[in-house]
Amino acid sequence: MNLPFCVLLSLLVSGFSPVASASQATSTTLTVAGMQAGPTPFIAKLTLDASDSTNLETIKFTIAPKPGSLTRALSATYSKAYLQTRGYVDATAKRIIVPIFGLYAAYTNQVTLTYSFRDASSKKANAVIETAAFDHPPFDNPNVIQARTVTKQLSYDYILVANSNSTHSPTIIDTDGVVRWVGFDGVANHYCAFFENGVYHFQGTKLIRMELDGQARVVADYASESAVGFSHNIDPGKYGMILDVNTTAYVDSVHFEVDGNGRILKKWNLAEIVRAAMIAGGDDPAGFVRKSNGDYGFASPSDWAHDNAVTYRKSDDSIIISSRENFAICVDYNTAAIKWILGDTTKAWYRYPSLRKYALTLSAGSVAPAGQHAVSITQDDHLLLLDNGTPSAHHTPIGVRRLYAAGRKYKLDLDARTATEVWTFDNNKSVFSPFRSSIYEDAPFNYLVDYAVARNPDGSTRAEILGLSASGQKVFDYSYPSPAGYVAYRSIPIHLENLAFGPPTEVSLANISARSEVRTGDNVGIAGFVVTGSGLKKLVFRGLGPSLKVNGEPVVGRLMNPELELFDNSGHRLQSNNNYKEGNAVGEIKNAGLAPSDDREAAIFVELAPGDYTVILRGVDETTGIGLVEIFDVSASSDAKLANLSARAFSSTGDKVLISGVILRGETSTRLLFRALGPELKAQGVLEAHDDTLLTLFNSEGAKIAANDDWQLAHNAAEIEATGIAPLDSREAAILAPAISGTYTCVARGKSDSGIVLLEAYQID
Repeated sequence: MNLPFCVLLSLLVSGFSPVASASQATSTTLTVAGMQAGPTPFIAKLTLDASDSTNLETIKFTIAPKPGSLTRALSATYSKAYLQTRGYVDATAKRIIVPIFGLYAAYTNQVTLTYSFRDASSKKANAVIETAAFDHPPFDNPNVIQARTVTKQLSYDYILVANSNSTHSPTIIDTDGVVRWVGFDGVANHYCAFFENGVYHFQGTKLIRMELDGQARVVADYASESAVGFSHNIDPGKYGMILDVNTTAYVDSVHFEVDGNGRILKKWNLAEIVRAAMIAGGDDPAGFVRKSNGDYGFASPSDWAHDNAVTYRKSDDSIIISSRENFAICVDYNTAAIKWILGDTTKAWYRYPSLRKYALTLSAGSVAPAGQHAVSITQDDHLLLLDNGTPSAHHTPIGVRRLYAAGRKYKLDLDARTATEVWTFDNNKSVFSPFRSSIYEDAPFNYLVDYAVARNPDGSTRAEILGLSASGQKVFDYSYPSPAGYVAYRSIPIHLENLAFGPPTEVSLANISARSEVRTGDNVGIAGFVVTGSGLKKLVFRGLGPSLKVNGEPVVGRLMNPELELFDNSGHRLQSNNNYKEGNAVGEIKNAGLAPSDDREAAIFVELAPGDYTVILRGVDETTGIGLVEIFDVSASSDAKLANLSARAFSSTGDKVLISGVILRGETSTRLLFRALGPELKAQGVLEAHDDTLLTLFNSEGAKIAANDDWQLAHNAAEIEATGIAPLDSREAAILAPAISGTYTCVARGKSDSGIVLLEAYQID
């Protein structure tokens, strides 16, 4: 819909540059030439005439807060590359479109544009954008219980509010209580999230992404995954977003983790998890876990779990699911094995010994959650949730009923199997809100509370949203009429004060490495890799030994004089190096920041065409020891890509196992497949190869992500087989795991004391 807008263009342009008259800022003219209305008054698109956009790097807009506002200014920076990918740059016509979002409705908005250039110069321009009114209750007219106080303690200024009563869902308000953005795709539901600078929600079985600039698209349709619809939350997961799914078989008890493009990274089915645990514990799950009868409504008896939120806990690589009917339950991220249960022990679940054995013991004075929502993990690694105090609707006994809602934070001691309530916000037990609702922490001890259906004295309901600072001060408190549905199902603190938009980049390998015991003959360090795509790929190889340390201490038995050799797939030696300073590209290696710290170590710089290559790490004069071979991509923007790694070495025990490192860069997710081969090598004549292999995968913090002995016993063995490159021998290990930008380490060893193992790392997506 086109709304009446008027844009007043300011000609006040001022340049700022460290270079006086010759700066790119002063030599480039950018003029605001017009404006196009967005789908709502909160969005506009400015048209710029550009004399030349060649040297332009970024454009930033900042919307001045209204007089008296206590929020930080909404601002966003676009890279030119991002604007190009969105079709906003027309180099031929010398036009650039700059989307402005977060405008005040019915207001004369003061907008500052900041242009930055390659030479670090910049200049500013001002634009005035007048907007039409937006009259869509209830968020445009809050009941101010307490206006935002004058404080800088609150860590957030913007709030994403889920709303099922309007096709303008969800809504973004600021902490002054003013609407700054609304949904525009005509879909009314309260399942939403803010992720990767976009707003996500559902329509039937489809996941929709709304851009803040007014464009929307369907990113995925999960009908083929047995989904019949979605419910409750979209929560942050380990790698992406966790969706709460209704399937043909189960109501409110299935969860998908997906990336920003909707690709499924992981699945959990709480019904199957709990059923298996009950059978293993000697209980009959038939009376507890129920399949769908086709009724997905609130009163459906099939709704045995009513999962309403999921959160990822990094410290122990687990997910915690809020089953409103029963408990908060924690399962291992990879294996889905139950770790613990926290809930009202007067409910039906506690009568089953198979589930009761997982129950955490509450410390004295702590209160168990009942009918909870919005589970999350706080900055101090505690469990936070909104305890609605609601009993079960579809199990007997139903458990406790409390006539007030409270935010509760629990410290979890998994060694002692205890949960201790360390913080409570019960608002003087003054608010009865039996369903939905939320509490989330932003910065440490800064909270946002949402009562979705707070009961008024006359029996009617309201939604109420309030903020708490780290000092415990109530910073604002607003309420809205809620006659039906959920006008504020939950509220999430978000940050719009300094957004950055760059072009999304596919995750790719930036570095691969292998550390092992380097012997002689065929037992040296051998690393294979592949360059794919087109064009040349600039790479740096390093062979390290003298500088190797663990926890700051030199590695005992390290290779003291390493040597590198690079071969193509025909066995032709392309380059070799002993001491890196004696090489022919020392300058390029230093410019890349990859010069070894010890002169005895080896390094090679080379530009390679697509193909298969091998690097061999050995000791000069057949010396031996622990060495590291590294391969660095130093031309990330080229069309050629660094692909999979294979490292073959002698692996024994302690520091002498084979360790592979992988560094990924980019924004979208991928999957990595690691294989540890031994029996296959032996079948090919490598007599010293391991008969049985083991793999362990760690993230950048050193936390174990996954482990495997025999690949066919992996929880996702079918996915591994579907890649087409599963190991040929069942004794060999494999790990297939989703991954995002970061550092990953994989350790390969054999069950016997020593032998040769081949470790391979493949980027699948």
